[in-house]
Amino acid sequence: MENLTFGFLTGLSVGVYCLGLCLPIFLPILFSQKTSGKKSLYLVLQFSAGRLIGYFLFGLIFSYLGQKIQSQLIHTIVSLVNLWMGIMLILFGLGKIDKKLCSLKIFQKVKWPLLLGFLTGVNVCPPLMASLTHVFNLENAFNSLLYFLAFFIGTSVYLVPATLFGVFTKFPLIQKVAHFAGVIAGLYFVTRSLSIIF
Repeated sequence: MENLTFGFLTGLSVGVYCLGLCLPIFLPILFSQKTSGKKSLYLVLQFSAGRLIGYFLFGLIFSYLGQKIQSQLIHTIVSLVNLWMGIMLILFGLGKIDKKLCSLKIFQKVKWPLLLGFLTGVNVCPPLMASLTHVFNLENAFNSLLYFLAFFIGTSVYLVPATLFGVFTKFPLIQKVAHFAGVIAGLYFVTRSLSIIF
């Protein structure tokens, strides 16, 4: 339950910053052809599936490495990195980190929704980096998948309405929810990392 809760909160924190950069790249694909509502939904599902595959792949890789590497020193170092990423996530949630850290301009030439979703799913930004260092110290791969499933759902809260209904994330209430989620998730990573280190 803990992984589901904080995976969702971490995913929720992504939207305000990175969605504004994902959508301008994905929407031209969505609107480049005359499509029905069903076709648009299909393209959104492809894009979302790509993101989910990216999250699961990276989550499984880091979880596998965490289980195979038995060195306590390495796990402590990863916990220190996770501690730092938790602090970064708090700053991210407070709006102290420039959203350009999540720049996706290099993906503008990608024309396939599934591939574009995958690339945006593995795009480096504080919430994803905090998540990867977190799952490195999880007990098993299943918990890692649960975490990233919840992370995916959290990000989709913004993505699906924005692409299908034109709802964007510049509303003050939505921004406040994302900020709050980022700070809470960051505090969780900080306290969990400290408990592992000490």
